[in-house]
Parts: sequence; C-alpha cells; structure tokens
Amino acid sequence: MTDLDQRINDILRERAEGPVDTGGLTVRAVAVGRRRRRRRRAVLGSGLAVLALLGGAAVGPGLPGVGRPFTAAGPSGSAGAVPALVRAAPGAATAPETIGIDPGVLHFGVDPAKVRYLGWGVAGGVETVQLDVGDGRTVTVDLANSSAALREHGVDLLPVSVGELATEAAFDGRTTQLSADGRPIQVRHWRPAPGVYARAVVPAATDTGLTVAAQALRLDEARRCGGPVRITRLPDGAGLAGCRVDVSRFPKLVTVRFNVTRPGDKWMSLSYQYAVEAGGPPRQGNTEIDGKPAHHYQLGDLDRLELLGFPKAHLVAEWGWPTEGFDQMDAAVLLGGARVADPTRPESWD
Repeated sequence: MTDLDQRINDILRERAEGPVDTGGLTVRAVAVGRRRRRRRRAVLGSGLAVLALLGGAAVGPGLPGVGRPFTAAGPSGSAGAVPALVRAAPGAATAPETIGIDPGVLHFGVDPAKVRYLGWGVAGGVETVQLDVGDGRTVTVDLANSSAALREHGVDLLPVSVGELATEAAFDGRTTQLSADGRPIQVRHWRPAPGVYARAVVPAATDTGLTVAAQALRLDEARRCGGPVRITRLPDGAGLAGCRVDVSRFPKLVTVRFNVTRPGDKWMSLSYQYAVEAGGPPRQGNTEIDGKPAHHYQLGDLDRLELLGFPKAHLVAEWGWPTEGFDQMDAAVLLGGARVADPTRPESWD
C-alpha cells in the first residue's frame, strides 16, 4: 500500500470510527466544490503534470462486460456487499442515454467473484464504483454518457487534473500517469460500449489494477444505489440528486447518503450509518414521525432530525445552512418514507 493509499484510508477510518460531524463535512464540501469550479477554469498544472503516456490495448469488438470472459485474478475471500439488482432497468450497453439520469440506479455492475465492491454512487450525471482488485489498492471507475460529464466530475481525494484529462480524444484506451506530491496516479479513459464513456483511476505505480477493473465490468445489468436504504417518499417539489454508499468495512460499517434538492440550489440530505462498534447511549425522542419516536436537534446553523429505533444505526435528515428551502416537515416526510433493510445481509436489500 502506498503512502497516498494509507493517507486516504486513515482519513476514512477516522471519519467512520469517531462521531460524524456532518455539519463540518457539509461546510467543507461546499468550500471544496467552489474551489474545484474555480480551479477547473485554470490551466492544467499546479505541479500536477502529465509524466507519461503508457500504451494500452485499443477498444474494439469483444468488449469487457459485454459477453467477454473474465480471466484476471481478483481478491480472495468473501465478495462482501453487492448492490441489489434492478431487473426492470436496462444496462449501460443497451441504453447508454440512461447513465447518470436516475441517482437511485447504477446501469452497470462488476463481477463480485473477481473484484470486491468498496462503495458506489451516482451524482452529476456520473455513476461510480470503488473496487478492491486484490492488491490492496482502491480503483475508482466512473461511467457517463459523455466526456463532458466526466470532465466536470472529479475523483474524491485526488487532484482536480484527473477530471480535466477527460477530453473527447482521451477515450482511446491508453493510460495516463499523473504525479501528485511525487506519487503516481494511473488514469485510463475508454469506451466499453457505443455511447458509454468510462474512466478508471488508481493511486499506483502501474496500471494493472485498471485492467482488472475494466475486465470485471458488467454493462448488461442495473443495480440499485441505496444499499440497505430505500427512499419511497420525497417532499413536495423535491427530487433525488445524488446517492452514495460506502461498504469498504462491511459488515462492521455501512454508510449511505442521499442528497435531495429543490430548484434554486436548495438541498437537504438523508444519511444512514450502521456500526457494529457504535457507542454512546441511545437518543431519547422529543418528537414523532408517523407515530415513531424521533429526535430533533441543531448543530450550528444545521437542523437534524433522527428517526429512532435502528439498532447500532442512525438515520438522520439534515438541512439548513448554507442553503435554505427545507424544514422539519420536509425532513419528516423523507424519513417517514425511508425503508431500511438488514445492513449485514445484502440479499435483503432488494
């Protein structure tokens, strides 16, 4: 594991094992988003130069994920958590125009016998999975139906320049190596099926992990994003804007986050966290949602409403600064419509 991998893992573990300050995370996320937008307008550089172009196989007939057999070795042991199948939805190869349109659905999957899901999500027109390919490194794979969507979509904890590489001409199957603080990052762009744009990224000295991840793709299936949580009800005038699931420490820790928006850049979130080692006394209810106990409280400028009664887990709606437009009644609607399955049994997530 490289120093960069370790830094990323340490950050995630600190956030997962301690109390989660979602208010602070929200403030930082907004600030980071604004900085990214400004930096995208700048010239590619800032010490993150392209060091080399490494040759790769050209994309052609017999594409990975569309009838091509998988031969690479993957991680040993349990396959871990797998997002539930959505049998009524098409895969990316059949309907590339659907990629990223519904934040509740990923229009592709991977072979869980060859790679292990660490997380997945949908936001900004891009569908994403994080994968363990068997060498201890995390490979991030993004799918979209245009190069522009990937240019506007960065990779968490990695340089903004990763997104800027996604020009139309870049999707030829080659690997580009970036350097961040002297550490190599491998980036590959390709088109695994007509109308499908793919990017894979790994912090590593070689691109072996990218090849394993690319060959594990399954573009003839669709999967539901929410993991153990299903949203069945939204506040009036609101829509689902994003979904993210982290199962990197499954079955000890499972986290889910949905973003809900209204016109005018107004948003609220619904977060779920299950932790085997969850500590502290349970909250006492001070209100109700559909006759079930709930607890409303504030953290700075943010309001939080938690629906109680989930062992070792928290289901919380959050709204307020830096945007307005939602209130406690909206949060109650969202929470009252949430359906939570057993977080340790992915077969129950359908």
